[in-house]
Amino acid sequence: MRHTLWQSFEYAGRGLVAAMASQRTMRIHVLVACAVSAAVVWLELPASDTAVLIVAMAGVLAVELLNTAVEAVVDMHAGGRHDALGGRAKDMSAAAVLVAAAGAAITGVIILGPPVAIAIGIGRVDALFAGRVVALLGVLICAALALWQAGSRR
Repeated sequence: MRHTLWQSFEYAGRGLVAAMASQRTMRIHVLVACAVSAAVVWLELPASDTAVLIVAMAGVLAVELLNTAVEAVVDMHAGGRHDALGGRAKDMSAAAVLVAAAGAAITGVIILGPPVAIAIGIGRVDALFAGRVVALLGVLICAALALWQAGSRR
């Protein structure tokens, strides 16, 4: 059956509403995106930095929606029983969200760190160094958590 353009937008809107209503992580990602958007307005960032942050935020939200869809399809297929291959698919789609969110967080620290630090009175050189240290620590913590989680499942 062919749908009108308006119906396609309506279905997409229903999907967003359903994800917001049922997925805690989606609500967290949207809250973070709102905070980043407020920081962009407050700091009056250049268009190029703003565009990079928008792409990062949209990427996280899109991957979260895909993760939710994968989980729903696997749960529907498994019918309440454990399915090893389905569990693996769910784990991998959740890992995709983790990778996207970590990348977006690091991007946010790199772009927002220096202007925020300057706005609150920290020098630019110190802010650049601190942003890089936080980004590196974030990557290391995410990697450690992912490895720890993978090891605890075996």
